[in-house]
Amino acid sequence: MPPFTLPLLATAAAAVTLIADPGAKQYQGKVLDEVPIGEVAGQRVMKMTELVMAPGAAIPPHQHAGPGMRYVMEGAIAITWADGRTETYSKGSTYYEGPGGNHPPGQMSARNPTDQTTRVLIVEVLPQQQASAPK
Repeated sequence: MPPFTLPLLATAAAAVTLIADPGAKQYQGKVLDEVPIGEVAGQRVMKMTELVMAPGAAIPPHQHAGPGMRYVMEGAIAITWADGRTETYSKGSTYYEGPGGNHPPGQMSARNPTDQTTRVLIVEVLPQQQASAPK
């Protein structure tokens, strides 16, 4: 028997097992984070944005129009919170930012503390008039 035959047969057997067992779970959902946002009045949109930050990049002071969850897909981001704390979130981390001012006035709100590109997925619930048109 050629040497590659056994691994090929094992792979085929595993595939047949998956097909033969309709109860085999072939997907999994995992809650990464959950935060109550309270009542949401008025017309809202849900917006998903990819934030890409160059190494050492900083985000100036800003306000948030609505609550949002963030998921760090690559790199890390250091957030300076309104109470003066700085927390660093790395790949696979999540964090929440509420509406309004989450950061100290007059200071950089966030920065990429790494020598690599940082990518953050942002999902926000915004007043409809605050949302930008799809691009």
